[in-house]
Amino acid sequence: MKGRRVSLDRPSDADYELIADWLGPASQAAVMTADAGEYVTPDDLKQLNSTGRIRQFAVRTDDGRTVGTVNYRQQGPVGNFAIGGAIGDPELWQQGLGAEAFDLLIDHLFHARNAHRMQFTTALYNKGVLRMVTRAGFVLEGILRDHHYLDGAYHHAAIWSLLRYEYYDSLARQEQRNPSYVRPDVIPESAKAQAMDIMLNHLKRPQSETSIQLLLDDAAAAAASSAPGTR
Repeated sequence: MKGRRVSLDRPSDADYELIADWLGPASQAAVMTADAGEYVTPDDLKQLNSTGRIRQFAVRTDDGRTVGTVNYRQQGPVGNFAIGGAIGDPELWQQGLGAEAFDLLIDHLFHARNAHRMQFTTALYNKGVLRMVTRAGFVLEGILRDHHYLDGAYHHAAIWSLLRYEYYDSLARQEQRNPSYVRPDVIPESAKAQAMDIMLNHLKRPQSETSIQLLLDDAAAAAASSAPGTR
């Protein structure tokens, strides 16, 4: 999955080392996102990813540098996901890298994994993520009171969600605002239309070997062989 400035890739062993540091207790990224904030090992993360409990992606810049991670996990019924992640280096915050990484993840889940609902939780002391999520079209669903403990005090958290129809409505609005906007399709619509034309032209040919035609031919041959006078 590739955007204008970052891409989402399968984590390497070196990436798991970085992610473990970013989610550890001494990391500013973990404090700001409240994604973990406790000791986790690269092997822990790798096992979670390999079992499918939490799918991790490495966020890489165009020059191949790993700068963060995003993740998703199934939450509740099929089609419902919770997402999270962080840009690891505080010097890279507020540059739009995290926003683009989450855009790629959301596109992947809605447009390729048939997601129905996306959920995102953020601490109410994280102004950067709050600024991002309030501009991204997520709907505020509720407040988790005293959900995080930081600097000797409890802090609330907010739960945000985005539904499938809201996501596709946002794509339609982008197409209206920008005629050159291209949806995040793996295969362009023009290529899909060409493939359908190939199939339709095949079906129009009298000698096309479709499964239905083969069955009809077999039935006709059987009927002819069993008719009186054919032996």
